[in-house]
Parts: sequence; C-alpha cells; structure tokens
Amino acid sequence: MRIVLYNDTYQHLGGAETYCLELLSKLPGWEQEVHWLAHGNQEPTDINHHVLPHFNEGKFNYFKSKYFFNPEAYKALKDKLEELQPDVVHLHHDRYYTASLAKALKELRIPTVQTIHDYTLLCPSQYYPDLYYDTPGTKSRKDNCQLICSQGSCLPWKQRLGHPFAHDRKRKSIQNRVQTFIAPSSKLKSYLERAGFDNVEFIPFFIDEAEWSFNEERKVDDVLLFVGRVETNKGIHNLIQSAKLLKDEFPELQLLIVGTGSQLEIIRERLDRERIDFIRALGFVDYKRIGEYYNNANILVVPSLDMEQFGLIGIEGLASGTAVIGSDTGGIPEWCVHEKTGLLFNPDQPAELTDCIRRLLSDSEFRRQLTIDGMQHIREVYNPQQHFRKLLRIYEEAKPLK
Repeated sequence: MRIVLYNDTYQHLGGAETYCLELLSKLPGWEQEVHWLAHGNQEPTDINHHVLPHFNEGKFNYFKSKYFFNPEAYKALKDKLEELQPDVVHLHHDRYYTASLAKALKELRIPTVQTIHDYTLLCPSQYYPDLYYDTPGTKSRKDNCQLICSQGSCLPWKQRLGHPFAHDRKRKSIQNRVQTFIAPSSKLKSYLERAGFDNVEFIPFFIDEAEWSFNEERKVDDVLLFVGRVETNKGIHNLIQSAKLLKDEFPELQLLIVGTGSQLEIIRERLDRERIDFIRALGFVDYKRIGEYYNNANILVVPSLDMEQFGLIGIEGLASGTAVIGSDTGGIPEWCVHEKTGLLFNPDQPAELTDCIRRLLSDSEFRRQLTIDGMQHIREVYNPQQHFRKLLRIYEEAKPLK
C-alpha cells in the first residue's frame, strides 16, 4: 500500500510533525510505502519527503487559503497527488488549505483519513492562543470554555463577527471529505462525537520504548524540564514563576526550557533583565537529541493552560524514566495518571503546580516509583504493535467519499 502523510508545514514544530516522522520511520517495517507531503521553504531531507511552497503570503491570501479556496494551492496539491498516486492519504494538520486540498482529494477519489491533533475544529478560541494570559501583572486569562461552540463568544469582537461562518464552513468541509477521523485521546473522541462527527476511532499514540534511553544511574538533582512550543498558552510563565518561588528551598534547582515560539526571546530578555541564571531558555534542539535532556532531568513539566489533545512529550518523558507533572486538562490525564504515573494540577491554580514540583523534589522514593509505574503504563497502553495494527486496518478499510 502506498500511503501519503499530509501536513501543512514541513518544519518540525510539535507533536503532529513528530508523529509524521515516526510513521515515516516505522510504516516501511510493516511492508508499506510511505511519503510525506508538506509545505515550507526548506529542502527535503529524504527522497520520500515532498515539499510544496506556501501559497498564503499576505493577509488576503492567508484568509482566502484558510477558509475558502486557493487555486494555486489546489493545482499544486492535485499535481503532486497525481504524481504519487497514493492508495490512501493520511491527513494531519490541515489548517491553511482546507478547501483546496478537499477539492483535489475529491476529484482524484483518493481514500482519506485524518488524525486530529488539536481542538481547532471544535473551538474558535483555539485559533487565538493570545487569549490566554498567565504573565504577572496582566488580566486574568480568558478561559477556553471547553464547549462545542462555533459562536466564539470568548473572542474579541472583530474576530467574533466573521468567525462563526468561517469556522462552521471549514468544519463541514473537513467532515465531508474524510472517511475516518482518528483521535489520539478518548477525551478528544468524545468532543468530536458531541460535535456531530460519527466516524471517529480512538487510537492512542505510540512510543518505541527501546529508542528512549533510560539511565538508571542518572545523577542529576533538582532539574526541571520543559519541552514544547514556548507560547503563553503552554503555561511557560507559570512554570518560571514556580521555579523562582522554589529556588530558596532547593538551592541547586535548575529549569531547562527546550523549544521555540513567540515567547522565547521575551523570556530570554526577562532572564537577562532579572539576572536569573538557574533558568536557561535553550531554544531549538534537534529532535534526535531530546532524549539527552529527558535523561538529565528529574522532572518533566507539561503546564499547558488550554486543552492539549494529548501531549506527546509526556509519554516520551515516561519512556525515558523521567517523572512527569501535567495540567489536568484535555488528554494529559490519560497518560499522567494522578499519583500513579505522575502528578496533575489545576492549570487555573498556579500554586498547585508549585506544590507538585516541591513534592517530587522532596521525595525521591515517590519520584522513583512514579517512573517505574510510568514505564509499565507505556508498555501496556502505548506500544507500537497495538497502534499499527489498528492504523493499518483503518487504511485498508478506507474508501473514497462520493
């Protein structure tokens, strides 16, 4: 079977790209031919990577491409799909060229499935991460109500005027051209079904434990780790504040921030201005080296403010034998089982995050037990064999929609 994985960006920004790369690596071992089709300015790094340019430069083109139809994108996508002749297309992030891609898939009658990587189909506010505030001195963040909503009542009035029409239009376009939607968390599956998606399958992400080094002799003390997009809605400022509050109690405390995003330079300037040297904002780190950071940290913190559909870095940390703390939101509690594989906290109560960090730094035996139970949880729930058997069945059953 020839499979094309489509993602709207070739740059490795987060979990969607990580998952695509894992499928590219593992599917050939299941006797499948796999290609990655994406948009970007980078040169492809593999013969099976196909990179188209972006067609959404400028505000008008961006809006037209995202919510309506872009003929240039349509032609480029259709030509490339005709060239590749896939048996099935597996969509991932499809935020920028939804209508254009849908038309190409329909005309070519290609069976299509899609993994949903976030809540943007269900909640308009997810398009606007700047709605979340957790920095000192700002107003209280505007919370995601977590309801199935196309009205966008939490949005600023300018976005609210036009967003319901565009949001509903986009959702229907996606529903009309995908045979099976794949939800990596049961929470996301339940929300999709409430929104009228009647063709959703729950398939947890997988992780190959053998590829993640667990160093039983690690001799690191009081090192916290954040991995992900450095954005306000990821709760990064709350984590920095907790680290500052705990520094006097734990003089050797360090916080490593791995990732890029709009807040990276803001955080670096703040650290310089306040002369904070125990927190380091490292920026981009090649994914192949992420395991080194898991193995040189006591605790991985996933402090997201909004609803993470899963939080792939969490199971990477668990597989590496790193204790985890996560927000009690979205799909995070499915791998961060409170008091069993990690600790959960209410993201609206930053003091709870501080208390969780304090507890794990103070109790090394409890921290060790969490890592043992966490690795066992990985083996039972997130193993590759279960994942690929279910995924290949979905591929084989996929039929083009009329």
